[in-house]
Amino acid sequence: MVVISLSEITHRVGNTQIIDDVSVRFSPGAFNVILGPNGAGKTTLLKIATGLLRPTAGDVRYDDAPLSHIAPSRLAKQRAVLSQTVDLAFALSVRDVALMGRYPYYGRVPATTDLAIVDRALELVGLSNKRDQAYPTLSAGEKQKTQLARVLAQIWNYDDAGEHRYLFLDEPTSSLDLHYQMQILDLARGLLRHNCTVIAILHDLNVASEYGNHFIVLDQGRVAAEVDDADHLSVDLIDRVFRVRSYRVPDSVKGLAVWRFR
Repeated sequence: MVVISLSEITHRVGNTQIIDDVSVRFSPGAFNVILGPNGAGKTTLLKIATGLLRPTAGDVRYDDAPLSHIAPSRLAKQRAVLSQTVDLAFALSVRDVALMGRYPYYGRVPATTDLAIVDRALELVGLSNKRDQAYPTLSAGEKQKTQLARVLAQIWNYDDAGEHRYLFLDEPTSSLDLHYQMQILDLARGLLRHNCTVIAILHDLNVASEYGNHFIVLDQGRVAAEVDDADHLSVDLIDRVFRVRSYRVPDSVKGLAVWRFR
């Protein structure tokens, strides 16, 4: 199982330091959550971890291999990234957008297996009935679900004994109503049973506590905490990082302590 580690990562834009000497390791086979206030460097760190952005300094490794040494074609089959927004200049159908996730696997024409994987991914996100609709005509939430189908198709692995896959999610539920937020996060968590690791940026502490089992908290471009249990996200930590006054109350239904703010 490949372990993704970031060592002494620094990233600057001009004179602005976005990431400052960050070293973290994503827990394999887990639902890793990156938390932090706006401007903490979460999206920048995720882009660096996926190879979409080169750091000013530091080292990213997938196991023992430097990320820069991994061929793009191999990396595309190993990890997929769902960004906050994806703009498309052409009026492709929903199915064609989802099919983009299979580009690393075929030449000029997709195979029957590729089409079957795309159709299954659209079914999982609840868009089978819109597969022929033009992508620009979708709602914001439907566009996000289409993009989720694309990244699911990209890392789809029928053989659980095959290469381990990584799914990176940058605020995946930001455009979705409550029902689809739960659907997508349940779907992502279910991938853990199929040789996959999830790394997600989330804003809602209660959602993060329910789904996550490894947490990296960023504050002003530095790691404020890294813990393996939601119970270790202390009130003092949350108050300091998010500049709020918080407390936790027991939830008898789910057996979790629920965050409240005042």
